Amino acid sequence: MTIAPLDRTPVAARDGSRDDSVRDTRWERLDRLLVRPALWVTILAGCVVLFEPSGYELAFLVLCWAVIVRGVTIPRFAAPVVILLVVLFSIGGLTSVLQVSHKMDAVIFVLVTIYLAVTTVVFAALVAEDPMGRMRIIGNAYVLGAVIAASAGVIGYFGLIPGTQDTFTLYGRARGTFKDPNVFGPFLIFPAMLLIEQMLTRGGRRLILSGAALAVIVIGLLLSFSRAAWAHFILSTLMLVAMMFVLTPDPRLRNRIGLGAVAGAVALVVLIISILSIPQVAELFAVRADLNQSYDVGETGRFARQQRALFEVIERPLGFGPLEFRHHFGEDPHNVYIKAFTAYGWVGGLSYLTFVVLTWIVAIRFAFARTPWQFYHFAAVATFLPLSLEGLIVDTDHWRHFFLIAGILWGLSAATVAWQRSQIGSPPLGRLSSGRRLRSGRSGEI
Repeated sequence: MTIAPLDRTPVAARDGSRDDSVRDTRWERLDRLLVRPALWVTILAGCVVLFEPSGYELAFLVLCWAVIVRGVTIPRFAAPVVILLVVLFSIGGLTSVLQVSHKMDAVIFVLVTIYLAVTTVVFAALVAEDPMGRMRIIGNAYVLGAVIAASAGVIGYFGLIPGTQDTFTLYGRARGTFKDPNVFGPFLIFPAMLLIEQMLTRGGRRLILSGAALAVIVIGLLLSFSRAAWAHFILSTLMLVAMMFVLTPDPRLRNRIGLGAVAGAVALVVLIISILSIPQVAELFAVRADLNQSYDVGETGRFARQQRALFEVIERPLGFGPLEFRHHFGEDPHNVYIKAFTAYGWVGGLSYLTFVVLTWIVAIRFAFARTPWQFYHFAAVATFLPLSLEGLIVDTDHWRHFFLIAGILWGLSAATVAWQRSQIGSPPLGRLSSGRRLRSGRSGEI
């Protein structure tokens, strides 16, 4: 696996075009037989994280093997991901863990972080080489996984199947196939955005299927009783609809989006009211809707701990060491940016913060580019921006879907750079080291 620019030389202008054709055929065959199935299984496996290592970790290793066998080139556009996330963030974690190297759980924690950083690079490279094809695979698998996870949460919450309540709920909240309701809820946002796009742009059978899947996901999201996930969903939905409405050039489609958004909002309100009519749901909803939770306020509350940590970490360039925050302050920081500095040191904290800000800039910059995959970009932007803000109140540094969506954004943006250059008369730009050319297709189709 190498980092290289996209090859701008037309195939016809190269020597050995027959050899290129043979390599193209082999690449396509290996991609179809190995990479695509492995990618689909990896994304689907992400819906079950009841134990670690989860099936996602094992599936990703298979995906890496498939990618290595087939061959892949990482565009130079994605170099900041490699430098900031894989190199500097990992160096910060490795230097910080030296302080507590005798604690195996801290060492494993850093290794998991490095692994998750690598997933971002791999997903970015895969999406960049074939944005429409990869996003169809990711979208299909992610939506299916979200429906499975949400269904498990609903079944467990209402006890529809005996014995599932303890497995799929925690503290009276649905957690689905995850260990924590606060991870389960945000996991459902991205597939919800994909389904909303489908409902606003498609009709007939696809509209009905997307609506049914979205209803299951929203119910699961509501029953997670995660206030951050609720706010995340609302903000992401508003951002998505606004981008689709403003940036869609077709007036008829814009009208459809506007009317569909109004109808969808009404349907969502009716669904929420129906769920809240159930007494056990309404009671816990009233408790969780209160913004003044006991563990947030006071001298020993979450925000007071974070303030004390900020003053202490200024004097500790290597931080406290991974997982040491809880030993200093009694609980985890519940702020991924403070955690980045306390667990990964100044180097890790600055590189992580820079990576998030740079991803924001890249994501917003290329959201305005009209490409066949623009609607996919909308969904990823609308998910990632609130997700990164959610890091202010939750530790998201080991959330698998955070790194997946970041990789999607960098991959789509890299493909957009190639697309834009090809549209102004340059030779086709999608060719990678294997000889594969950038593909296009119908935007937003799952």
